[in-house]
Amino acid sequence: MATRMMQRNNLADAFVLVNDDQTNAALKAAREQIGDAEWKKGYSPENKAIVRGTLKEHGARYEQLLKGNLVGVQVAETQANGESFRKLRVTLENEAGRTILSADMGSEFAQRLITKLDTATREHAGGAISIGAFAKQTERDDRTFVDHVATMKGPDGQEVPATSGHFEKARERVEAAQKPMLDAGMKDRKILNQIAASTRESYFAEVAAGLSERLVEQGITPKAVANERGALQAAAFPALESGIKDRDGVWHNLSIYEKDGQLTGTLQRRDVQTGDYEKAPVVFEPDGKGGLAALAAYDGGEKLTVSLSRSEPTLGGHEKVDVRVSSGDQQIHEHPGRLRANDALQKIPDHREGKAIEQALGVDPKMLNPVPAREAQRSPAKAQEKQHSQGVQL
Repeated sequence: MATRMMQRNNLADAFVLVNDDQTNAALKAAREQIGDAEWKKGYSPENKAIVRGTLKEHGARYEQLLKGNLVGVQVAETQANGESFRKLRVTLENEAGRTILSADMGSEFAQRLITKLDTATREHAGGAISIGAFAKQTERDDRTFVDHVATMKGPDGQEVPATSGHFEKARERVEAAQKPMLDAGMKDRKILNQIAASTRESYFAEVAAGLSERLVEQGITPKAVANERGALQAAAFPALESGIKDRDGVWHNLSIYEKDGQLTGTLQRRDVQTGDYEKAPVVFEPDGKGGLAALAAYDGGEKLTVSLSRSEPTLGGHEKVDVRVSSGDQQIHEHPGRLRANDALQKIPDHREGKAIEQALGVDPKMLNPVPAREAQRSPAKAQEKQHSQGVQL
């Protein structure tokens, strides 16, 4: 079965092929014609006409709708120029083959699309859908802004509604992440905006990962795509992670990524009574003692402090980063956890998370304890379930 990968090109206001020579040549020519300064401004009706015209001249295709049966949603981590990027991947399948839509997780288009996929994976899983998008210009304060709106239609041809509440929850997380810095008098809008963007991206990545699990549990994702999922999930496995079991037997699992030079991520815990997971975003800042600290604020109002600090290497020569979680001045656990690195961070030169942890704590990322290969083959949720059942401290 033929497989192709498509991505949204905002200037063309259409979907184009990924890693296609004709498409790449066309976009290069269009950028030269438009000029770097105008190209960086993004969509405009004039730029749209130029890009689409150049694509046609080079025999490169662009499409306004992607159609097929919804059989997969994944979160992937890709590498480019030594940097890591999280991607939303949506797999559609029909008689012509398989189409994988790839979109930057931090983009407005991907986040809007995820809210519709939440509905589609419940109501149209395995069914025929079409995905589109359009650029919408609005005027505010004598400035022109462009929204990139995701659209989706179900088997009946009707627009699939977005599941409500996601942007509100993302905003609450942003406010919780920014509050400690605002309370401390932080006024640097660039840093605050970076925290907001990182927190939103992490939230929607978590939602997308849940949709992926939903399709697998429903038996919708076919075997061929499931095999591909394994590779994608291994790549999307957190670059840095740890886990701590508190005195009540609740596991707190930390996943860390790098965003704009800052370590950020999620603290997730599983209630031993209900089995439900709660997640809180974390953004690490220097603690003034040579370590890093972040505040994790859960939806119910509980706040925990997560601390990272360097300790002595193990007998095997591995560097150690201790992870501690506290409620107020009291640690919630008997012993600190250990920060571990996935395979990509240890093998890729100048990996973003690797550089960030080395600069912050003076730890060689290649010497951190590795994530065991057997866990990287599972989804994060399944790996955590096994860790919980075995009572293993990460």
